[in-house]
Amino acid sequence: MGEPQQVSALSPPPVHYMKEYMNENIQEGLAPKPPPPIKDSYMMFVCQFQCDDLIIHPLENQSIKQLHPLQFDHEKELRNLHMSILINFLDLFDILIRSPGSIKREEKLEDLKLLLYMNMNTDPTK
Repeated sequence: MGEPQQVSALSPPPVHYMKEYMNENIQEGLAPKPPPPIKDSYMMFVCQFQCDDLIIHPLENQSIKQLHPLQFDHEKELRNLHMSILINFLDLFDILIRSPGSIKREEKLEDLKLLLYMNMNTDPTK
């Protein structure tokens, strides 16, 4: 039997690009120029995007309550959010022990969702 074949999950690199961007070609100015920046809109995964679109939209635009002010000390607010998350987890455990079928369980899960998923990010414009 021959040697075992090595299999990679990655596709092989495009050899023609590697040859075009060798050090000699770059130094002699023979390497192709990069494509121009996109100006208006582009398609990605069958969706149309505008170049000036925000990647992360502010919470208010998504109808989500923001728990911290617009101007704030990031370290202090993250500590406060962290403490609120810990307290809410402990409250959730207490509810699950005492009455697992209670409606308070769903309310506490919504509180945790608001804290974890919605407010642990910072303002994308800064």
